[in-house]
Amino acid sequence: IQMWVHYPPEFDPDKEYPLFLLIHGGPHGAVTDNFHYRWNAQTFASWGYVTAWPNFHGSTGFGQAFADSINPDWASKPYADVIAAAEWLMDKPWIDADRTVAGGGSYGGYLSTILLGREHSFNALMIHAAVYDLYAQTSADFAVHERRFGSYWEKPEIYKAISPHYFADRFETPSLIIHGQRDLRVPVVQAFELFRALQSRGVESRLVYYPDENHWILTRANSLHWYSEVRQWVERFAAPGPR
Repeated sequence: IQMWVHYPPEFDPDKEYPLFLLIHGGPHGAVTDNFHYRWNAQTFASWGYVTAWPNFHGSTGFGQAFADSINPDWASKPYADVIAAAEWLMDKPWIDADRTVAGGGSYGGYLSTILLGREHSFNALMIHAAVYDLYAQTSADFAVHERRFGSYWEKPEIYKAISPHYFADRFETPSLIIHGQRDLRVPVVQAFELFRALQSRGVESRLVYYPDENHWILTRANSLHWYSEVRQWVERFAAPGPR
């Protein structure tokens, strides 16, 4: 798979850096050669992290078969690609495998929640606007996928395999949960349910709630606050800078 890697300022390959692995949304989106002010990999790298965006299976721009390869199993191939990308990077002499974090928003938040219930090596996760319960999500944007996936009463095995809430008994990774009240694509109750599950399991977690934001953080003040919260969280579990 393709992956974009951003290096910290004054990067020295003879030193070890922490890894911040980003998971894009969609899932049928893609990371391209652009400057994104809401999810700015250059900003994350400037904090002292090697920042990487993999274009996992399901990403657009690599042929229809590649995009369709994750239907209806939205979890398995993208999860495997994220793990493979992390392992490839952690095998490099300039990555400190003991300082790794990952996260994403929308589908990227969903896949981060999938990571919560499966094996991985990240110290912490950042989960923005994530789908936690696919049953509840059928009342929102996931309803459009029923034509391909079938309804949850017709194909319960699909939903049980890819809905993160079924694997809450495995949640152990410290997680930052972020959501906006006005999110009509992924209703905010998804964040409340996920945070409640983490708290009930005694997993270190934090919920950041924006009453005046939607699926994305758009106002200048809230955007600055969002970056501050993310930075404090990742620095807490993966100290920035070279060693």
